[in-house]
Amino acid sequence: MQYLSDNDTNTHRVCGTCNELKPLTEFYKDGKDTEGNYRYRRDCKECYKNTRMQEAAMKLRREK
Repeated sequence: MQYLSDNDTNTHRVCGTCNELKPLTEFYKDGKDTEGNYRYRRDCKECYKNTRMQEAAMKLRREK
């Protein structure tokens, strides 16, 4: 099921990678906006971790 960003609320957000609606606790904080409110990364923690692991593996393969 795909969710649109219109479904984002103060407690939940749609991940930009897996398109699942998840609580904000599943996202890393990404600084604050001009009003002092926290901003959150586009990807959930799980997708962010998977992407980083894939990038690290690709880097290792290039170095060999």
